[in-house]
Amino acid sequence: MTEPTFGKSGVEPAAPPTQIGGPRRISVFISKGGTGKTTMSANLAVGLASRGRRVLLVDADPQGGISAYFAIPPTPGLAELLSGDSIDLVKVRENLLVLTAGGKRLWSVARELENRDAGYDHLRRAFARLSDLDYVIFDCSPSLGFLNYNVLEYTDYLLIPVSLDYLSALEAVETVNEIRTSTELDEVRILGLVPTFYDRRTRMGRVLLKMIRDHFDSLVTESIIRTNTKVNEAPSHQLSVSEYDPHSYGAADYGALLDELEERCRRLEAPKPL
Repeated sequence: MTEPTFGKSGVEPAAPPTQIGGPRRISVFISKGGTGKTTMSANLAVGLASRGRRVLLVDADPQGGISAYFAIPPTPGLAELLSGDSIDLVKVRENLLVLTAGGKRLWSVARELENRDAGYDHLRRAFARLSDLDYVIFDCSPSLGFLNYNVLEYTDYLLIPVSLDYLSALEAVETVNEIRTSTELDEVRILGLVPTFYDRRTRMGRVLLKMIRDHFDSLVTESIIRTNTKVNEAPSHQLSVSEYDPHSYGAADYGALLDELEERCRRLEAPKPL
């Protein structure tokens, strides 16, 4: 994999990515913690890389969940990029690089940018000459503040993990409404709402799954991430669930989700009939 370039003026871009129009930019976000955002971001990134896609995984959460998942030591990352300083991209797999959050300094950098210039194009400008990638995946913090507005303004697609509990289902409604009514985010397309922590043995799980399917219809993915101990164990080994136990329910669920998301992207990107 040729390392992606954060080019500056006068630097020629690297070879174009697989799909037309640059890398697919996907944010994993919902305004609630505990829904599996970081786990989903990491598993999707590793899965795409294993399929030969060139992936940059960006930790956009000052809590640094992606760094913890892959046991990455403190490394200059998104905070430094937004500040105009040098960064380090960390190779964690073949075809997969990580841009860390840069630690909790990311909070202060975001505040400084907001006080100086409250626009939402800071990330777009910072990533303007990023090249030689097929996917950029953002693991977002669970709040729709200034930082995430900048992430989502740069994003093509939004993926919303919805844990099958009542409060998460309510927050999914709020998140979708916020995105749909925001003039700053009018170009973001919702790639899908992904049910997570599904346990078909519980009545509540079955009721909530039906409720979100009834409410959101085709926005809800056919793929469901079931409750599975292997998914929970895998991060302690810095592995995706497919690497940790390829025969587990979790590996099957994430494999199906990858297939579905790539197909959804292709459908959304297909030329509209005249």
